Amino acid sequence: MELQTKLNHKKVFSKIGLAVFTSMLLVNIIQGVFFGIIGVVNQELLTTPWINYVGIAISFYLIGFPIFYFMVKKLPEGEKRESKELGINKVIKLFLVSYSMVYIVNLFTNLIMILIATVKGSEVINPLVGILEGSNWIWSLIFVGILSPIIEEVMFRGVMLNKLRGYGDKIAIITTAVLFGLFHANFSQFFYAIALGIIFAYVTLKTGTIKYSVILHIVVNLMGSVILPALIGDGSNIAIVGAVGIVLLVIVIIGLVLLIKDRKNISLLDGEVKLEKGTIFNTVWINLGMILYVAICLISMISILFM
Repeated sequence: MELQTKLNHKKVFSKIGLAVFTSMLLVNIIQGVFFGIIGVVNQELLTTPWINYVGIAISFYLIGFPIFYFMVKKLPEGEKRESKELGINKVIKLFLVSYSMVYIVNLFTNLIMILIATVKGSEVINPLVGILEGSNWIWSLIFVGILSPIIEEVMFRGVMLNKLRGYGDKIAIITTAVLFGLFHANFSQFFYAIALGIIFAYVTLKTGTIKYSVILHIVVNLMGSVILPALIGDGSNIAIVGAVGIVLLVIVIIGLVLLIKDRKNISLLDGEVKLEKGTIFNTVWINLGMILYVAICLISMISILFM
C-alpha cells in the first residue's frame, strides 16, 4: 500500500511534466508550421516582429495552454486557503523586491553569457531582445506586457501551483518556479524566471489568489519590454541612460534591503501530503513526464546558445 502511495505521487508530478512537455512540443510544431507557411506565402513577413507575436498567440494561447489545462484538469488540488487583500504599499514593496531580483540575477546570467561567448568565439543571441528591438511598443505592450503574464500566471501559479500545494509550500514553490524557468527555453531568461517564479508562487500561496502575481508579472514585463526601451531609445542620450541607470540602481538597493529586512517573516506551510526525506527529488523529477520536459527545454536552450 505504501509503495502504491509513492507511485501515485510520482504519477502526479509525471502528469504535470507530461502536460507541460506536450504543450511546449505542440507550440514548437505549430510555430514551425506557421512560420513555414508564412515564408512560402510572403518571405518578407518573416522579418516583421509582429508576426512572431501572432505565432505565439496561435500556438500557445489558443492551443498550448488549453492542452496543458485539460491534461491536468482531473488531478486533485491542495486544500484551498483564505484569500487575503494586500494594500498598495505592500504591492509596491513586492514589485521592488521582484525587480531587484531580476536585475541582480540578470547580472549573474550576463557574466555566464560572456564566458560562453568567449568559449564559443561569437556573441550569444537572446531571441527576446531581437523581437523587442524591432517591435512596435504597442505589440510589446499587448503581448509581452499583458497577455503573456496573464496566461503564464494562470498556467503556473493558478493551475499548476494549485495541483502541487498539497505537497507543501516548499515543494510547490520550487517545482513550479523551476518549470517556469525552463518554460522560457532560453538561457538568458532561465535564472531570473526561476527567481520571479519563487516570488510569484510565494505571494500566491500567502494571499490565496493569483491577482497579485499577475499584477507583479505585468509590471515587471512592462518595465523590460516597454518602459525602459522607451526611456533609453537607441542609447545615444548619455544623460537619460545615466539617469535611468541611477533609478534602476536605487530600485535594486531598496528591493534588496526590503528582502533582507523581511526575510524573517517568510514562512512555509506543510501540505496534506508529506513526502519522506530522501524520496522528494526522485518523486518530483525522476519520472517520464518531468524527464521529457526538462530534456526538450535543455535542447532548446543549448541550440539557442550555439545558434
